[in-house]
Amino acid sequence: MEEEGYQVIEAKNGQQCLEEYSRHQPDMVLLDAIMPEMDGFTCCQKLRSLKGNISLPILMITALDDQDSIDQAFLAGATDYITKPIFWSVLSQRVNHLLLTCQALRESAALKTKLAKQQQWQHLGTQITRRWQESGHLKSIFQECLEQLQTLINAERVGIYRGDGKLMAEAIAPGYPSVTTLKWDKITLLTDYQSTYEKGETITLDFSQEIDLCDETLTCFKQLSLKCLTLMPLLVKEKLWGILWIHHCRSAYSWKPWEREYLSYINNLLAFTSEIID
Repeated sequence: MEEEGYQVIEAKNGQQCLEEYSRHQPDMVLLDAIMPEMDGFTCCQKLRSLKGNISLPILMITALDDQDSIDQAFLAGATDYITKPIFWSVLSQRVNHLLLTCQALRESAALKTKLAKQQQWQHLGTQITRRWQESGHLKSIFQECLEQLQTLINAERVGIYRGDGKLMAEAIAPGYPSVTTLKWDKITLLTDYQSTYEKGETITLDFSQEIDLCDETLTCFKQLSLKCLTLMPLLVKEKLWGILWIHHCRSAYSWKPWEREYLSYINNLLAFTSEIID
């Protein structure tokens, strides 16, 4: 298999296979049905039960070509099987086919997830538009929007501060503190990035990396358990009206390009809503 360009990791038995899998997370597993300590059927079942392994290609290699053994392989979670003696050209084609199929399934699942998320973003935009057309109260519109946005992007805290320091809305995941006890200009980094905000630019800070902020500000964010901070200006008639801030506390958030586009769209809708109602 290495001559075919694959990187191969070997295991002598089922238990070692599980350990090597956990260590290397390979794209595919080839299992011999008959192994010491733990047979291939049991190992296959344990591999398939691991989180995120529903689409892992598992090819069972066995000298057992009776129907019962084949049924047992599939019941254990094998994707396919091949019997001994092994013809390497056949094995190579089977491996290549399973890897391509797995890749296609993963891409299809990712596309399905993306489409579902995009529909949620579009629904949020439609809802904001409908609410300001109904002449709703600005703070209630913001609150409803932020609660949905918080869920959509898996954030622990989302809020909007107006330019005069007034907290317009805040959506918080259970167990996380509010920002109300902290200085609003520290939360929004207004002093550090005001000129950037006035240009309509977004700020994203990853706290797993070194960040050039004063100790007081870093202490403030430490109290909020921040891992990632996103700040977006709300501009009304080209002037800074307020700031939308997004806190990810469990891990840094990797924004996809299309997510940034939708977030910018929602941010512009919020700015337009504030211009109409405020």
